[in-house]
Formats: sequence, structure tokens, C-alpha cells
Amino acid sequence: MTLDHDTGAMSGTVLEGEYRGRSLEELTEAEQIDLLHALRVEDAESAALLEAYLDRIRPEWRQGAGGGPGGGAGGGSADEGRQRPASDGAMTREEAYGILGLEPGASPEQIKAAHRALMQKLHPDRGGSTWLAARVNEAKALLLGG
Repeated sequence: MTLDHDTGAMSGTVLEGEYRGRSLEELTEAEQIDLLHALRVEDAESAALLEAYLDRIRPEWRQGAGGGPGGGAGGGSADEGRQRPASDGAMTREEAYGILGLEPGASPEQIKAAHRALMQKLHPDRGGSTWLAARVNEAKALLLGG
């Protein structure tokens, strides 16, 4: 999955399974939902990324996704009641720099500016994902030591 830090646009390529080698953009909505169901069983973090992608390109997708965490028709926010992916461990500094789109050694001012710019695009109040916003916040906290 890649995130364009200037626009907030997301894109991705399937690395394993039935849709291996195909971009998310070329999958039909039904194939994207099928992939999501498989990921919920095999890879919770990838499932959360795919949900964030679907939230950005198909805001209405949850109405027809059919049950399960984050799916189904119900009221409330898109993230309400969704299970969070299990972490494979603490975020590394390298991952944090990558999330913020920065090179290692960036200044605190650069970290804060990158965080602010991403949050303006990815905040749940602006159509973004709670999970992605949390990752951006985690990256900032790790790099600033707080």
C-alpha cells in the first residue's frame, strides 16, 4: 500500500493469494470485499489498510459489505466497533519515518509539519480512517520521544 502524502490518495498491489499481482484499483468492488474477508482471517493489519482504502474510494462500501467487524449496515461511525489489528510488535523508527514520508534524522519541526499535513488529509473528521490517523500519531510520538 502506498500513500501520496500530497493528496492523501492511496493505492496498493495484492502480494499474495488469488488476486496476487493485481492493483486494488483494477479489482471490482466484489473482489475487493472478497479480498477483505480473506485478509480478516489471515492478516488483520492488511485488512485494516484495505478497509481504510475502501473508506477513501468507496465511502458507502460498508452498507453492502455484510456483517463482521467493520462491515454491515448499522449506524455510527465507520470505525465504531471495528477490531483493531494485532500488532506484530512496536513500530520501528524506520517505519515511523516511512509513515511520515521523512528521511531518518529529520528535525522535530519537520516531523511536526509532516504529521500536521498528513492529519489534515487522514483525520476521521475529514473522511480518513481512525486506524491510519492512530498510526500517524504513533509515528510522531515515537520520533519525538513522547
